[in-house]
Amino acid sequence: MARTLALLRAAGWDARPFTRADLPDQRLTPLRYLDNRIARSALRRKLDDFQPEVVHVHNYYHLLSPGVLVELDRYKSRTGARVVMTAHDYHLVCPNSGATWYRGSEPIPADLDRVRSWRYLLGRRWDRRGRLHSALKVAQHAWHYRRVDRRRVIDVVICPSRFMQQAVGRVGRPTVWLPNPNPPTLPARVKRPDELTFVFAGRVEPEKGLVRFLEMLPADFTGRLLVLGDGVDRSVAEGIVRRRGLGERVAFLGRRPHSETLGIIAAAHVLVLPSRWDENYPLSLIEALAAGTNLLVADRGGMREIVQDAGVGYRFAPDDATSLAEQLRAIREAHAAGTLNAFDASTFLAGRDEASYLARLLRAYEGGAG
Repeated sequence: MARTLALLRAAGWDARPFTRADLPDQRLTPLRYLDNRIARSALRRKLDDFQPEVVHVHNYYHLLSPGVLVELDRYKSRTGARVVMTAHDYHLVCPNSGATWYRGSEPIPADLDRVRSWRYLLGRRWDRRGRLHSALKVAQHAWHYRRVDRRRVIDVVICPSRFMQQAVGRVGRPTVWLPNPNPPTLPARVKRPDELTFVFAGRVEPEKGLVRFLEMLPADFTGRLLVLGDGVDRSVAEGIVRRRGLGERVAFLGRRPHSETLGIIAAAHVLVLPSRWDENYPLSLIEALAAGTNLLVADRGGMREIVQDAGVGYRFAPDDATSLAEQLRAIREAHAAGTLNAFDASTFLAGRDEASYLARLLRAYEGGAG
């Protein structure tokens, strides 16, 4: 959102944000999660004062609540403003924004074709924290998108991946495919160590798949894995490393500043993203490709899409240890041959720069195809 604001302002647009910072009371209660009247009032005042011709929506469902769509609908009916949304996650089609439900602490990918079934919706726990949080998610989804489909106020949904575009298409809103712009600071290529080095960078949470990845690593795993990040699964991941005797192969570095993380990714041979949910458009993969770092990803969602579009990377079937071992063997062979990092992703990256993003965004604002 911040980068879009900066790009629009640089292009001469009067663009202003509306966030939780605009709320006089930022406390979150169950009732406000369902429909935050304070957020609605604050947005109404902002719209009346600013009178925008385009409203570009990002995430709203947590503190602001989907109730803000009611205010956008009223404003649009009065002024004819265009409402555009970027779908950063699956909130429009699923109670869980990651399109997962939970069996215990295990994330299970949702069947988005079955989410429309009340039996499917009510028969699953949609929040890792427990049934109360899950019930709130279901209530919010049912109230705003089933009782009255407030999504109809959105003229077009911008989808960073084609996978997300297919998901959003299920709710009948017009969509355009528009990848997020490349990160403003891309890592430079640096000399890599002789030892084959993998890096995981992100939240160490169940949906990110690090625990399952460590469980599936073949016993003859060669190379070094650096883990950047922290989360509820870190102690579990460290326990697996100790139990399997991988202490000399796997190092947990904790959270690091973004600039340092980019440097570590650039110095590695392969970035690992074993997510157990359908990632939309993970920018860490873009950062890795810009640095000449190869990819090893779970074969699903936006991860698969980036590897296919870039023509660079390795994909393994989720929960399939044999598939992972085969990809690791192919990576070792490419490393030994000196070809693992000898790729050029410049053409892929050039089509996703800021200028391309802004031009296609403005077409979406004007009602074009993006």
